Amino acid sequence: MLETQHTLFDEIQRLLGALRCIGNGRYACLVEPGGLLLEDAAELGEDAWVLRRFIEQRIPRLFEIPKALESDGPADDLFEDWDSDEFFLAFINGKVGVLVACPNAAALEAEAPRPLRALADRLFRVNAAWRVDDRGHGLLLGRARLDMVVIGRAEPQASGAASEPSPD
Repeated sequence: MLETQHTLFDEIQRLLGALRCIGNGRYACLVEPGGLLLEDAAELGEDAWVLRRFIEQRIPRLFEIPKALESDGPADDLFEDWDSDEFFLAFINGKVGVLVACPNAAALEAEAPRPLRALADRLFRVNAAWRVDDRGHGLLLGRARLDMVVIGRAEPQASGAASEPSPD
């Protein structure tokens, strides 16, 4: 069955929204290195705009994360200035990224593979160039390489030194 571009974009939007809902997130977006492609927010308003702006400023550097994790790790933390949410990132063939701001990114990671594979399928039908990863794999088999990354919030530091129990 051949879907129209409009139908494919509707399905992509629904799958992005489903990922946000699965993670109980407040914001999700689909990005490529050049910028934001699509977004889904639980609420509109100033908070959503601030989060969107925070993410937009980091989009080109987001795509460096999977490669950095394969080697010695990222040089800096792109999310250190944000402590309101955790972030779940998924990269499809290194060409398209999905970002979800949510309270528990690790829980979303466990549930995300199936909707991400469906999302990749729709994305590949919209743009065949996304089918091929940076190594030239994927053209014939059509199977997406999914790199998933969880960015958690830093645990608050306990104040004061640990005290020794009294010898009573």
